[in-house]
Parts: sequence; C-alpha cells; structure tokens
Amino acid sequence: MVSGLALASALAATPQTLLAQDSSATLEEIIITARKVYEPMQDVPIAVSAFSGDTIDALVMRDLRELEGFVPNMVIDSVSVAPAGAAIYIRGVGTQEVERSFDPAIGVVVDGVPLSFVNGSMANTFDFSSLEVLRGPQGTLFGRNTTGGVINITRTAPSGELGLKYELTAGNDDRIDVKAVLNFPIVDGLLAGKVGFAQQNDGGLRENNGKRVGDADNQELNATLLLTPNDDMDITFTYVNYQDENDGIALQNITSLNINNPINPAPEVPCVLPEVVFGQTCGDDVKDIGKLTQDWFNPIDFEWDSYSLNLSWDIGFGVVDWITGYQETDESVPTDFDGSSLNFFHAIREQSSEQTSTELRFSSDSFSDNVDFVAGLFWVQDEYFLEQQTSIAAFGGPAGSVFQNPTADHEREAWAVFGEVHIGLGESWTLTLGGRYTDEQKEYAGTQTIGGGTDNGFPGFLPEGVDDFYVYGKPIWIPLGGASGKEDWQEFTPKVGIDYEVNDDLMVYASYSEGFRSGGFNGRNQNPDNIGPFEPEFVNNYELGMKGDFLDNTLRLNLAAFYVDYEDKQEEIIEPDGFGGSNTVVRNAATVESMGLEGELTWVANEYFQLNANLGWLDAEYDDYVADLTGDGIETDNSDLKLRRVPNLVGGINGIFNAQLGAGYISAFLGYRYTDEYWVETSNDPRGLLGSRGVLDANIAYEWEWSDDRTVKVTLFGRDLADKEEFNSAVIIPGTIAFGAVSGGREYGLQVSGNF
Repeated sequence: MVSGLALASALAATPQTLLAQDSSATLEEIIITARKVYEPMQDVPIAVSAFSGDTIDALVMRDLRELEGFVPNMVIDSVSVAPAGAAIYIRGVGTQEVERSFDPAIGVVVDGVPLSFVNGSMANTFDFSSLEVLRGPQGTLFGRNTTGGVINITRTAPSGELGLKYELTAGNDDRIDVKAVLNFPIVDGLLAGKVGFAQQNDGGLRENNGKRVGDADNQELNATLLLTPNDDMDITFTYVNYQDENDGIALQNITSLNINNPINPAPEVPCVLPEVVFGQTCGDDVKDIGKLTQDWFNPIDFEWDSYSLNLSWDIGFGVVDWITGYQETDESVPTDFDGSSLNFFHAIREQSSEQTSTELRFSSDSFSDNVDFVAGLFWVQDEYFLEQQTSIAAFGGPAGSVFQNPTADHEREAWAVFGEVHIGLGESWTLTLGGRYTDEQKEYAGTQTIGGGTDNGFPGFLPEGVDDFYVYGKPIWIPLGGASGKEDWQEFTPKVGIDYEVNDDLMVYASYSEGFRSGGFNGRNQNPDNIGPFEPEFVNNYELGMKGDFLDNTLRLNLAAFYVDYEDKQEEIIEPDGFGGSNTVVRNAATVESMGLEGELTWVANEYFQLNANLGWLDAEYDDYVADLTGDGIETDNSDLKLRRVPNLVGGINGIFNAQLGAGYISAFLGYRYTDEYWVETSNDPRGLLGSRGVLDANIAYEWEWSDDRTVKVTLFGRDLADKEEFNSAVIIPGTIAFGAVSGGREYGLQVSGNF
C-alpha cells in the first residue's frame, strides 16, 4: 500500500488493452483504486473494468457514451434534456431522470469527488489518467446512490516538466475538436502546474426542416497545481470550468397521431395540406427514424464550475487522504417536447445548484503482516433551485388550456462513517469485512403557479420574427399553492467477502454486499399531494468471481456471476397532470430479482496482435410490482412488465494490431459492439422498445518520434461504420405526447495528436 504520489506515473503509463511497443508480448499489470488504495487489478476481488488514459486516447473516445460494449452489462445513453448528462445503467440498475431531487443509482466520481447529479456526468474524456467501472453495489467505500456501481475517474497530475500534449480532430458533420494540456514547473521539485483546454464542436446530427440540429458546442478549461513539500506528501488543487451550448438532443415526434397536421390527425387519411406547411408528411412515415420536424431550436446553456483539493500524506504507518470538493451549476434547458413542426408543447427548465463535500480517510497495512484496512468519514451538502416555464399552443394543441409552472427548492445534508478491513487467513485466504453508516436529511419546498401562455401554433405564413413568437407562463404568476416536506434516513450497509489465491496467477472470490439509493421528494410534479417523500431503495448483492492470468501471462480471463434482489425499488412514472402537461413521480413500487454472468478476456497472441472480448448476460424481472402507471387512480399488477434499460446481452470483441514501420509504429483497431433490445420506459409502451444494435468501429494510426520525447500520431477513425440509425431513448406521456431521441449515426474523421 503506497501513496498516490508514488504510483502516479505508473498509473498514467499503463497501456491496459493496448500492446506495448516492444517485443515482450505479455500482459501488462493494471493498477486500480477500486478499494481507495492503489492495487493490481487482478488482486482485487471486485468486478471491475479499467482503462488507462492511453487506451482512451487510442480508441478515440469522445465521452463516456462510447464505453458501451467495452464493459459487460453496461448501457449508456444521452439524456434528452440533461446537458452533458447520461442515463448510465450497470447490471440493469440506473436512472435517466434529470430532476435533481431524484438521486442517481450509478456513482460518478472524479478525482475522489462524487457528482450528486446526472448533469455533467458525460464530460469529455481528454487527459484522463484512468477510468474504472466498478460493477455491483459499492455502498461500503463509495456510499449511497451506488446500488448499480461506480465510474471512478482520475485526471492526470502535473508532471513537473515543461511539455505540451495536444489533440486535433476533424470529422464528418463539421466536427472540429481542439484539445491541449500544458505542463510546466513553477518551483523545481516543489510546485508544478498544468492547464488544459478542450473544445468540441460539430454542425448537427440530423436535418430538420432545412436546419441541422443536435449540434455539439462545449468547452472545458481546467487548471491544476501540485505541491510536493516532501517525498511523503502531495497536495493537488484543481479547477474545472465546463460550458455547454447546443441544440440539445434531436427529438422526434413518435406520437401515434400525426399532430403535425391538426386538420388531418388520422395517419391513414391522405394529407389535406401540403408538406411545405407542416414540414412533415402524414401516415406511417411520421415515425420514420431520423425524420425530424422540430420547430424550436433555442440552445441549451449549461455551466459547471468545480473546485477540488486533494491531500495525500504518507505518515509512515499509513496514508492519510483528505479530499474536498465544491461544485456549482447553472443551466437553462428549452425543450420541444412534442418534437413536431407545430408549437404544441414547449418548456424551459432553469436550474442552479451547489454541492460541497469532504472525505477524510486513513489506510494502512503496517499494523500486521496479515491485516490492512481503510477507514474514513464523509460529509456532503447540496442544494438546487428549479423554475420551469411552459409555453401553451394557440393552435395545433390544447388552445386555451392552462399549464402549471412549478418551482422547487431542495436541500440535502448527509454524513457517513465507513471502513473495510482485509484479514489474511493463512497464506492463501483473505477475509473482507466492511460497513458504512449513513445519516441523511432532505428538505423540499415547492410552489405552483399557473400561466396561460401562447405561441403561434400554425407557423409558415408570417415573416420571420413574427411567425415564431412565444409567450411563456412565467410572467403571470397566479399562485395555486405549494407544498413542503422534510425527512431523514439512517442506514447501515455491510459487506463480507472471502477470496482464495489458488496460485500467483489465479484467484477466486465470493462476496455479499448491501447498498441503498436515497429517498427523497418529487421535485418536478404538478400535484402537491404527490411530493412524497418516497423511501430509499435497498439492494442485496451475492457474487462469485474468478480472476486469472494464463499461458505464461498472455491470456487474462475474469469471470463473475451475481444474484441481486431489490426491495422498495424506486420507479419514475410519467403521468398526465390533468392540465395538458405531465407529472414525473417516484414511487417505491416494486421488488426485483436479477441474475447475470460477466466475462472479460484479453489475449496477447504475439508482439503484433492482441484480442479483447467481453460479454454480459442479464435476466431481471419484477417479483412484485403493483402501481398506478397511468395516473387514473387505479393500481394494477405490473409484475409481467420488463425493466427499463435491461438488455439480455451486452458485449463486444476487438482486435488490435501494432508493429514497427520505418521510424515509427503503425497500429490498427477493429471492433464490434452489441447491445440487445431493451425498453426505455416503465409501462412497456411499444414505442419505448429500442431494437438491438450492433456498432462496427475501426481506426488506423501511425506514430513516430520526430525529436527526443516529441511524438506525432495521425489517426483515421470511424464509429458505427454500418450507420444503423435508431432511437436511443423515448419518453411516453400517457394520453398526450411521445417523443424519442435519435442516435448520431456514422462518424469518421482524422485526428492528429502528440506531445513536445
């Protein structure tokens, strides 16, 4: 067990799934921090997939979405109305809700600081030192809201030497990415710095009435200072500013009726008015994938500031780590919920949030030859304020109807004490005992107002600037009352495990762990009777696993089998509110049982070729699910429904070729990723069934050293080369609107990167 300073350089250099540029032709050791200390991955009895920064760069990953197919039983999709947000599901557990009173089920941790919200969880992957995906509940060391797992991200530390790393990318759909990191010494041997910049742009993914929509326009600025007063201590301060201004996800109307033509709403009847007026034909092609006719293009405006301070101090008989973080966000998210060419149902969500957290941790292996442990304290406080405005259609929608415009003010404070000890039982057996006690309090206050806004519901005839007028509900502020609530919870989540070292290259393990997802309030609902609170979700996980390196350290095979049962599982339900809008409420509606298998394989065939494969199989079903899914006040038995975002199979296979050519190295990558069909909404409406998808990726690169320690790499890359267009999400509001988000399709381009 050593400090972060001692292993920083080794961790950054780990090639993970890429062949080393030498003739060793053996597997590299992978160092991870899944148990909050630095350890070889093959010695850790946890199901974890690990990627180094070099691997992420070589695979030309733009953001976390491209992890799908590289990690068994993991699904990642964009969230339609969450800036830089992701619906992350691991082993069938996750959340796609952007409302910040609903907690995530997958923890995202950056440099030791947890993100409490979905928004911002899919920032770009440039300059990552490592990325780990821990599968299964991680309640002992990572705490609440990790019932499905954790994505643990570490950025690179300042090197203390003057140097520049850069990455320039040009691709289809007018994609231009510019990224750079500058390292520099400040006081030799004492203080070093690093500044980084990343800009991602493209011109949009889809044609929409003659305009490209779904564009990317985000940038990140970051700065890091590393203070090393002696060989035993390092103090790191990091500031990150992330800004996102884009059209949001391109949404498509998938409502059964063709609301683009109010004169002729029946799809089977020929259109009365021409397409030039409504922007979309009638009939079945209303739901053709990629046929977009949105009429609203106001850009998303999202800004995220993050400050973190990490201290690591080796005091001889152990290591003290202190991690403090502060984050704040501001966002304005306009959404064309109907996805049609008429001004039918528009809304603007304006949110601001703050989060402060701190963790004090001590780890040691010095008290006994057979015992090592980690223990700590954690505290977090966050709050957010939401104001939602809704535009009402004057034509083509429920003209004259009224919409409520909710506000929500939400505060949370939580603290925890945790510990995990590993006890050697002889030379081969190790017993793991862990536990975490959490105390959490939430307070909510919401108001309801009514606004009779309007807009031009029959566009196409008036001049620009007049044709697209909007009047929102916000200025009216007719109060309808409000609601408030306060609740606290205390939970203890234990873990027990045993592992057996068969020999130096093979380990088997078994474990039992518990986790919980926080209870809370329904912050975005129009009915004061439904604010809650809803109760925490509990999970019990039973797991067997094996990790082994075979064939003279050229073949690595890691396997896991698990059984999970959930109690009081939280389900987000969208229902009509009686005013033409909708409620999103969470209810403790279900008990769930799931089981699955996972396998990961790496084979270094020779010094030129490496094969990687992974596969996850998952079977999950409701054991008991009685709830009102339609808002009509009648509870029904829904136990036969399928869970959201639970494909039976997720996996991938890829090959990597690497060889010396002239003064440099040529490398090639060819991979296939597959995700089985799955549902994306609770009621299993047929429009919410996403078909199976297979993605073919490839790249070829040439890298050479043009001077001492100065390299250039040119990469030609392609993603989703088969260009299979499909929906990657859908939202069904019973009795009103249904819309879906369309995937980006084929991507290709040229990347130039290097350092000097």
